[in-house]
Amino acid sequence: MKASSFVPALAAAFVVVGAIACSDSTAPGTTSPSASAAFEASVTQDLAPSAGEDIATDYAFMSGADLTSSGVSFSVSAPGATIVGVGVSPIVNTPPAGGSATWISPSCVFTPATGRFNCPPMTRGTQTYTTSYALFDINGTTQSLYNKATTASINFIVADTGETSYSANNNSFTDTTYRLHNRTVSTLLGDTVHTWNGSGTGSVHSTRTGQISKVYAFSSTDTASAVRFRQPRGINPYPLGGTFVKNYTVIRTREASDTTTHTTTRQVIVTFNGTVNVPMTINGTAYSLNLDTHKVTKQ
Repeated sequence: MKASSFVPALAAAFVVVGAIACSDSTAPGTTSPSASAAFEASVTQDLAPSAGEDIATDYAFMSGADLTSSGVSFSVSAPGATIVGVGVSPIVNTPPAGGSATWISPSCVFTPATGRFNCPPMTRGTQTYTTSYALFDINGTTQSLYNKATTASINFIVADTGETSYSANNNSFTDTTYRLHNRTVSTLLGDTVHTWNGSGTGSVHSTRTGQISKVYAFSSTDTASAVRFRQPRGINPYPLGGTFVKNYTVIRTREASDTTTHTTTRQVIVTFNGTVNVPMTINGTAYSLNLDTHKVTKQ
């Protein structure tokens, strides 16, 4: 059930990321081993708040889309729709013209040539989501209409971009993000557990101010594996299990007035456990991520 992307031009933005060296490096002749060591020592704690925000935002979409496929309204796929609130029970502001309060909406247009529905953009705060989805029966054949009795899986391709501001560790963060994800929810027929799998790419331009000013660029590839939501979702809001793995390339272009460029990598793993607080590790360093507030706490 291979799905074609509805945003091929946007995906091209990530070609640049591939050109970045994966090994630790600095601008030739402009730094010292001690400066590189200091950079390495600070990367994990500097990445943690942005990674938590990144992963919790990814989870929020998946959670909401799963609510929809369970027959519960989450969002309005209609022009002008907005989402407010955090966690698993956001509030939807429906535009005056109305619209169907589900992803599976008349406002999403089916294209026979691709077998996909393309939906109008939707906003949540400063984030703008552009979504397409494809419906499949048990044999992997595409469907032009959602049918609760025969639709076995749904593939979502989602691009979201925008700016997020928040505080952590006595510092203020401003993250400008772009994410492109391909996620599929399966086991929809006769099963009390929905299972999500998929992959994605992302980029974050992060400015930190407070104790010391820093500017980072985080680029990532990610994999969602066997993220399982028990039904009914009203009493089972958080995934029973499964993982998010995000592999980051980290580039710091400025610390205070120093414009020396440093590059390294980090792997972030989140393991779902049926609760709002889930374990998160960054190259083995332990943190806890709150899925509702997006707050990251070192363990």
